[in-house]
Amino acid sequence: MGTLKRFILLACFTLAATHADAQTLSIQGDRFAVDGVPKFLTFISYYGGMGAPDVAADFRFMRSRGFDGIRLWPNLSTGPQLPNGDGSLRPDVLSRLLFILDRARDERIIVDVTFTAEHIGGMTAAGARNEIVATAAALKPYRNVLIDIQNERNIYGPGGRGLAANDVASILAGIKAIDPDRIVTASNSPIETDASTAAFARDVGLDVVAYHDPRGKFWYERDVIQSMVGTLKTSGRPVYLQEPMTTRDSRFGYPSHDRSEYFEKAIANSKLAGAAAWCFHTDVAIDFREGPALLEERLRALPEPEWTFVDWLLPRVVLRASNGVNYLTAETGGGGEVHADRPAAGAWETFRVIVPAGGPMVSGDRVAFATSDGAHYLQAINGGGATLRATGTSVGPWETFVVEREDGGAVWRGDSMSLRANTTPWYVIAESGGGRNVNVNSTNRGPWETFTVTFVQP
Repeated sequence: MGTLKRFILLACFTLAATHADAQTLSIQGDRFAVDGVPKFLTFISYYGGMGAPDVAADFRFMRSRGFDGIRLWPNLSTGPQLPNGDGSLRPDVLSRLLFILDRARDERIIVDVTFTAEHIGGMTAAGARNEIVATAAALKPYRNVLIDIQNERNIYGPGGRGLAANDVASILAGIKAIDPDRIVTASNSPIETDASTAAFARDVGLDVVAYHDPRGKFWYERDVIQSMVGTLKTSGRPVYLQEPMTTRDSRFGYPSHDRSEYFEKAIANSKLAGAAAWCFHTDVAIDFREGPALLEERLRALPEPEWTFVDWLLPRVVLRASNGVNYLTAETGGGGEVHADRPAAGAWETFRVIVPAGGPMVSGDRVAFATSDGAHYLQAINGGGATLRATGTSVGPWETFVVEREDGGAVWRGDSMSLRANTTPWYVIAESGGGRNVNVNSTNRGPWETFTVTFVQP
């Protein structure tokens, strides 16, 4: 144990300098913030990442597709397991965990480190405390990490029994004694109601309320999610929908989980309801001992719902003018003029949507549109009141537009929306409803200021 303590102290000392510029996760009110900026976070299950052959490639892929973070289980038996049965840490496995966190830091990925005491033979509540507190000490330099003390603590824990509230509180106190600013939660399964889960987080003093919502037929619908999130928010803490409906499960049969549209609606409705984070819950990354080496390959092998959802998450869109004939185009793919005179959509008419606030595009979001050359953004010249060009080279106030839909809500395939220049009254307008120039000088939202959205697969 003495050797391990010296190892942890050395790791903390050495990494403190190298992590000075790393991503920082914090809490602002009932939201997460990344580097001080509030953001809705999208996670993906990566439970078996301790055994993943190429985490750097996996993280690059996740980031390129709009995922903000992963959920990692360092005790899972499909990879090297972090603790011994008494809760002491295995130095070589700790090194592996730190390696993964280093690669996550490089790609600006948030890591939810979730402990599962039931996967370690002989583990007791005291042993679980030893493991988690020692890990918290080693992870102190990593500010892109949150800790889940126990997955579904109301039914799982040491010896396969639930982890009692007093044990959760004891572990929480141990973590905070070492790292007062560490964000800590302890998740509950849907056997616990949303109301009791909110009360548990508040009473124990957890930083986040993490809930695994019930897997009913209409789990993705707006009214269902709105009610649940509203109840969870009574805790006064950010709501993390950490394990919603799974895309597939070899043990249980679930309804409404075989098509991407269910998951698309679920994440959008979670964001609209005021949740702080949502996780795309899939089992493709539970066990890397067999099958494709890369997460991307595993997801591609499953067209529905996995790959369709991944394609949808970071959207590329075309915008059709209200005449129903012409499309918005960035001439030469960006760097020059913008017109609404193309009769068909191709590369120049395709834009990648950037949502700084995180998550899918919903009415009220401030967004930016990257052109197909990968170097430019749509820009309201002078911030509005003039023309629209594709000459922005970074996202600033002139490259930011507010999405507006008549009835609010998320933006779906085939929906109509208008774009207003940031904090101004000026709307993007296709003159004559299409076939001519595009300006940002209209103060009325009418047909000419309305565009139909089509999502395009990469």
